[in-house]
Amino acid sequence: MSGVTAEARARVDALLFEPLAGLSRKRGVSAEAHDKSLGRLRGWLGYMSDDNLRAMRDLIARHAVKGIWPEEGLIRHWAMTLQCPPPRDCAYARSLIKSAMGRQAMAEGWAVELFQIAKKLGPPPGKYIISRLRQEADGNRHKRRVIRENIEAGRATPEERRWLEGWHAELAEIEAIQSAVEEGTGHDSDQSGSGCGAAA
Repeated sequence: MSGVTAEARARVDALLFEPLAGLSRKRGVSAEAHDKSLGRLRGWLGYMSDDNLRAMRDLIARHAVKGIWPEEGLIRHWAMTLQCPPPRDCAYARSLIKSAMGRQAMAEGWAVELFQIAKKLGPPPGKYIISRLRQEADGNRHKRRVIRENIEAGRATPEERRWLEGWHAELAEIEAIQSAVEEGTGHDSDQSGSGCGAAA
């Protein structure tokens, strides 16, 4: 977030927010909360190209039921689908994995997916994103089972092997982060050198 320039924010304003100025905030959302949400989006969407910002404008307009802004998490998801954001510093991702949410994700089996999205998006993962992560974790459980069966049968592709190795590397990093917290040594310096850009 800190690397967003005034020029990037102005570009997001001109190509996306100003054309959508007629949209209203969702009922039950205060004006302050709505403005903060748009402010986060204004900064976060600055990485997108002009063409993709125009595409986002059209996408938001089509999904603005009754002229109301879609959820922030949904807009972020659409943006990621159109154009993957650049890698961010991993400090937040490690901090999240140390938190109660990280422990819950580990217990419920979606910690790897949470870690990956935190490195892409930064804070905070909302309810919509979390529901998508749980779905993705279910799909990845099936994918891991299929790949293991393919390995045993001798028909796994190099791409499948790399994906499985990458997933387990992420899990090992998460386990190390959480173990360090439990042992009272959970400082970011303990995990420096782990690859921030490994998740795809």
